[in-house]
Amino acid sequence: MKFNILQQDLLPALQAVSRSAGFHSTLPVLSNLLLSVSSHNLKISTTNLEIGVIKNLPADILEPGDITVPAKTITELVLSIGPVKLEFLSEGDTLNISAGKFKAKINGISATEFPVIPTSNQNPVNFKRKILEQIQQVLFAAAADEGRPTLTGILTQSASSKLDFVATDGFRLAHRQVSVGKEVHFKSLIPKRTFEEVLRVLTEEAVEEVSISTSKDQNQVIFQIGGTMISSRLIEGNFPAWEKIIPEDIKTRIIVEKENLLHAIKLASVFAKGEANIVTLNPLPSKLVVTSEAKEVGQQENEIESEVSGENFPIAFNVKFLTDILQSVSSTQVLIELSGALSASLIKPVGLEGLEYILMPVRTS
Repeated sequence: MKFNILQQDLLPALQAVSRSAGFHSTLPVLSNLLLSVSSHNLKISTTNLEIGVIKNLPADILEPGDITVPAKTITELVLSIGPVKLEFLSEGDTLNISAGKFKAKINGISATEFPVIPTSNQNPVNFKRKILEQIQQVLFAAAADEGRPTLTGILTQSASSKLDFVATDGFRLAHRQVSVGKEVHFKSLIPKRTFEEVLRVLTEEAVEEVSISTSKDQNQVIFQIGGTMISSRLIEGNFPAWEKIIPEDIKTRIIVEKENLLHAIKLASVFAKGEANIVTLNPLPSKLVVTSEAKEVGQQENEIESEVSGENFPIAFNVKFLTDILQSVSSTQVLIELSGALSASLIKPVGLEGLEYILMPVRTS
């Protein structure tokens, strides 16, 4: 294998691909990235056996071939060399790198030991990038606990011209629906970590559309984002029937300025200590009273001007969960719909269709 490439062209690709290397794996080859040179381009690949990333780059190809080398080593080396023309030559399992008077050798592992990354993309579905960027508004609600694997994924489904993203950890649920402008049939339970990588790649690739497809055996999802391909395992299992938990019997509606409520919640969090981290909302005529207390710290009370209709009763929430929701909303006002002190509540941005959050209250003694 032999090729030449400018350092400033290679470095961003190395840095982006290296994020998905399996640095903590017991398989040494997973800490490596695969350099594959064909007759027309350079391909850089990494995988941790859950997510695989492939990036294609133009290069001055002199001789095809492939080799794997430690991702951290080659990335740090190329970063330190600076903006010059780099020459690469593989000899067996050794990669030679030269730039002017500088020469280095990196010990690698045969490319035959590198896992195959699924790349089959039959029947791809294309989405505008701005549609996938909406996933940011629901990611935080997915579970971090691997003990319930289905809750660590984002349900991504479409059976018409609408695409739904749904995430839940059992205590809160986030749902974003966007119009795709055409009939689309797609359903997958995609890991949260995969979508996080997709969002990072979107910031690096100047593309307007993203292609999504599943592999033949339906256990892999493949994103094609410009010159970058992301392949990921899908999560097996049944996602909760989330439509059934959307509250319908609404007893109280509150419209409040988002920033005012967020500021009040942050103040309340100073006193919302302990395991539950509780903040209480008490809707009263024309105002919302926010309270919190901890025996070892003290207590606070804050009144916010609000539009309140319906019944008046206090309801308690986990302060972090409520903060996460408010920070994900871009509107100036939010609508809070309560169906009871111990029943699930709905939080929606005012003026933005297709985004809703369901939050379970906390039972207080």
